[in-house]
Amino acid sequence: MPFPAETPVLTDGVVTLRAPRPEDVPGAIERYTSEATSYDADDARRWITYGISEAWSTGAQLVFVIDYQGRYAGTVGLRPDPLGNASVHFGLSPWARGHGVAARAVRLALEFGFSTCGFFVIHWWAGVGNWGSRRVAWATGFHLGPTIPALAETGGRRTDAWTGWIGPGDPRRAREPWFVNPVLETTRLRLRTWRDDEVDRITTARTNQATAHFLPFIPQPFSAEDARFWLKDMAEQAAAGRRFNWCLADLETDLALGNITLFNLQNGEGELGYWAHPDAQGRGLMAEAIRLLSHWFFTDFGGRRLIIRTAASNAAARRVAESAGFTHVGSERQAFPLGTGQPDDRVTYDLLAADAGQL
Repeated sequence: MPFPAETPVLTDGVVTLRAPRPEDVPGAIERYTSEATSYDADDARRWITYGISEAWSTGAQLVFVIDYQGRYAGTVGLRPDPLGNASVHFGLSPWARGHGVAARAVRLALEFGFSTCGFFVIHWWAGVGNWGSRRVAWATGFHLGPTIPALAETGGRRTDAWTGWIGPGDPRRAREPWFVNPVLETTRLRLRTWRDDEVDRITTARTNQATAHFLPFIPQPFSAEDARFWLKDMAEQAAAGRRFNWCLADLETDLALGNITLFNLQNGEGELGYWAHPDAQGRGLMAEAIRLLSHWFFTDFGGRRLIIRTAASNAAARRVAESAGFTHVGSERQAFPLGTGQPDDRVTYDLLAADAGQL
């Protein structure tokens, strides 16, 4: 199917995609010069005045200006390939971000690409860490593909990139939830998202003999590189709707004292994993945090059963579970691998929504 010779006007009533106009130049210059790109004011001027129309006429790129609130808000484009597919690229001016504009623009571009241009598949990619782009891909229904090493270039160096794809019959909405940690507090502690500047607290907490014994899959010593990878992985797990991960912090100082992960979320159930920094041990903070999180899980998240599994010989973890109101409901013989190479029994504790009133 041939591409339209001229840029059509597409709108959903809030966002409009159209051809560039001379009055878009100041907005484009402001956008490109405010970002860490190789574009300067002259590049932006050339792109708006004739670059976009030239790319469209050759079929190299089908680029629209995004019009929001009657002004230039960025661009979205489709880059065809020889196989009858295309890749989508988009960018917004800072003032237009945070209002769902990019997702609306991408949905319009996808509909145009599939229904008018006849593309079979439309691809998306973004450098790892570009959470704004990933959130748009998530919101518009892209299937997430593999992370490809060195696919992208940022600041003159190769970087890894997230990838995704969508077909003409796919819904243009999120396929799974994107978990965002609620901030939860007691009189002593706060549960919040980890920060990137807390690598030292993570490495100290996860480098010890008990971790090596009960969690032998965790590298020892746990390096700063390991901690940064873990933070990135937890963020990606949340974006994929697979797990929540909280930092347990002191309410007054905000000092990181431990971690709680909520995972295996299905059919109203969830499983908890936790570890503490040496500064928090022996103070009852972890049990207090789990009681707080359990209340949120049952009352706000709508769960019905929480599970904790650990080694039968892990007295500290079992003490936390029992102090938090969980009940020992069973054991599996020789089911928990230990650092010694000899497995231990695995014990299971649970807490039901019906028990929540007793917390």
